[in-house]
Amino acid sequence: MQQAFVELNKVRTKILTWGRWIEESQQGTNEVVILIVGNPGTVGFYETFGKTLYQQSNIPVWCVGHAGHNFPTENSFTKLPKFSDNKELYSLKGQIEHKVDFFRKYVPENAQVHLIGHSVGAYMALEILEHPEVKTKIKDVFLIFPAIEHIAKTKNGKFLNTFIRPIVWFVVFLTWIFTNLPDCLATFLLYIYMFIANIPRQLHVENIKQFLKPGIVKRVLFLGIEEMDFVEERNNDVIRRNVKKVKFCYGQSDNWTEPACWENLKADIPEVNCEVSSFEHAFVFNQSTEVACKLADWLKK
Repeated sequence: MQQAFVELNKVRTKILTWGRWIEESQQGTNEVVILIVGNPGTVGFYETFGKTLYQQSNIPVWCVGHAGHNFPTENSFTKLPKFSDNKELYSLKGQIEHKVDFFRKYVPENAQVHLIGHSVGAYMALEILEHPEVKTKIKDVFLIFPAIEHIAKTKNGKFLNTFIRPIVWFVVFLTWIFTNLPDCLATFLLYIYMFIANIPRQLHVENIKQFLKPGIVKRVLFLGIEEMDFVEERNNDVIRRNVKKVKFCYGQSDNWTEPACWENLKADIPEVNCEVSSFEHAFVFNQSTEVACKLADWLKK
C-alpha cells in the first residue's frame, strides 16, 4: 500500500493505493479501480477492503478520501483551508468537484476505470458519471449501499436531523474534550466503545482517533447535513442512460437505504442490475474482506 496527501480542489487530500501509485506510469493493463468512500471519508477505514480487492482482482485500486476528512499532519490542520471561510470546499457540491479534480489530474485519458461508490460516495459517483472529463474513462460503476435518494427520510437521517443537527457545536466540543484527555484514558474509553460496538480494535482504533478530531468531525457533520438537505430525488435519467454499466448492491437491513429504495428503483427502471445482500452499510468494520471478494467477482464478470 502507498499513501500520501495530494491537492484536490484546493484541499490536501489523503489517497491510498494498491498495485500502482496515482503518478506511476501504466505498465500492462490500463484498468484501475477508483473508490469514492462514504461519510466519514477517513480513508483508513477502507484499508482492508482496498487490499483485499486488489489481491482478489489483480487490478490497481485507488481510494480517494473526502476533502477535509483527513488532516495532513498528526496534530495540525493549518494546511487545510479554514472551515469557516471555505465551506463551499467541504460541501456536497464541493466534494463532487473534488472527485472531478482527481480524475482531471491523475486518471489517464485511456484509463478503463471501474468506479465504486459507497454510501454517499455512490451519489457522488452518479453525479460525476457523465461529466465530460470523467465519462469517457468509466468502464463500469458499482454502487454499494448507495445513499442516493431521500436520505433525510431514512431512520438514520431522521435521527441525525432531529437529535444531532441542533447540537453539532456540542458534539464538536465533546470531541475536543476527548482529544485533550491523556492518551491512555482516551484509548481506554475508545476500547470500551469498540468492544460494545463489536469493532476490531487492532484494525480501527487509530482510524477512529483520526476521525474524532474536532476539525474533522465538524467537516463530516457539515457534509452529513448537506446530504439531508440536497440528496432527494434519485437521478433516474443518469441511471437509465448508463443502465448497462451500473450495478447496485443494497443491504437488507440498512438504516440509510431502506427496502423501499431498491423496490422503487426496480419498479422505475426494471432493467437495472440490482442485488440485495446481507452485508451491513458500515461493512468496513467487520465485513471488508467479504464485500471486497464480492466486488472482485463482479469485476471478473
